[in-house]
Amino acid sequence: MSLTWRDGIFIAAVIVGMLSLMGGVRYFAGRYSIGPETQRKLVHVATGTAALFFPLLFSNALPVFLLIGAAVILMLALRSPMLASVGGVLHEVKRESWGEIYLALAIAFTFFRGLGEPILYVLPLLVITLSDTASALVGTEYGKRRFAVEDGSKSLEGVAAFFVVTWLVALVTLLLLTDAPRLNVVVLSFLVAAFCALVEADSWRGLDNLFVPVGAHLLLQQYLASSSAELVVVAVGFLLFLGLMLLVAEALRLPPRAARGYAILLFLMISLMAPHNALLTGLVIVGQVWARARRPGTSQRPELDLLAVAAVVALFWLIAGELAGRSVLALFNLTFAAVALGFAALATRGWWRLVLLPLGFAIGGLFSWVAKLNTPWHPPWFDADWPWLVAALAVPAGLAMLRPEWFTTRRSAKLFAVAMLVPLVFYFRGMFL
Repeated sequence: MSLTWRDGIFIAAVIVGMLSLMGGVRYFAGRYSIGPETQRKLVHVATGTAALFFPLLFSNALPVFLLIGAAVILMLALRSPMLASVGGVLHEVKRESWGEIYLALAIAFTFFRGLGEPILYVLPLLVITLSDTASALVGTEYGKRRFAVEDGSKSLEGVAAFFVVTWLVALVTLLLLTDAPRLNVVVLSFLVAAFCALVEADSWRGLDNLFVPVGAHLLLQQYLASSSAELVVVAVGFLLFLGLMLLVAEALRLPPRAARGYAILLFLMISLMAPHNALLTGLVIVGQVWARARRPGTSQRPELDLLAVAAVVALFWLIAGELAGRSVLALFNLTFAAVALGFAALATRGWWRLVLLPLGFAIGGLFSWVAKLNTPWHPPWFDADWPWLVAALAVPAGLAMLRPEWFTTRRSAKLFAVAMLVPLVFYFRGMFL
């Protein structure tokens, strides 16, 4: 990856253009009484449209990473009271949302992984730009059948609009940018539309701006070359898996939204990797339910917190593997194994903590078994480093057992942060030593 003067000029031009756009929208909003939601959507559409031209402006990912980094810093600065007059175009909506930052991260992710295959970049961005806007406008103007979400409500009419626009956008884009057979285009478009509409309906705090384009990208990457029969099997399999997760969720007393989110996450993991690589993630979900019941935290939506953090960590390891040029599947699984044991440590008290030792051996054994299944295709980052592997599992569990009060707030984020310490040591050692 390289950077030229031309890239620098384009980066500066995009930043200046974004600031000018927000200032202009803010000015006309004050003059013509444009509502906060409409202001935000205008900037959203303009940002997504501008990003569609990045493959024409930049030949590699480095300038895009720099641009996205600068944009994220700028958007964080616009949240300060000093810059509220301009930043209000993004942040005056009544609900708490970090959507503009998630969108920037999604642009960087899809650009990096879509180089050389325009469909993997263009279609996800079109979906989040056009479908999301159509959903918001239809839901605001015509939404009658509403359902509650964490930060407000959404409408079935808005979700239907999202599905229809996504299906049409996918049809046109796949026909123009791929050589896929017509029947495949129809089936794949339906699969992408249904998947993205479900993700959008269950997203909160602007996370749809990250999960929708990333999910569409991964779905396209995995199934673009599949036959129509395979796509039908995938669609039916997903529906059956979703139904199974809803039944399991009822037994575990999970909210339906969280169950659908977990189903989407596990389905993507199974599709992109293999079923056994989703086992430790499933164990984390069970561990969170156990810890929530035995030692509740302060979060009102602990299941959704876990879903968001787990998805972001999974994406982190996916990108880390791309940058390293080798599989990091073992490090991914080690992270989730450590988090599962950490949740178990939070769930146990008194003499019940004696079960942590055999439980640790069981989780470690499951991790080793999964790693052996992966070894022919995904070489491990460690050979005889069993003391480090023990430390990877013991550190989160030890902290959770000795200082459970540390995990009263932001439990999932803190457990994952601690659980990633040893895997990151393995990663950087393998990269630079």
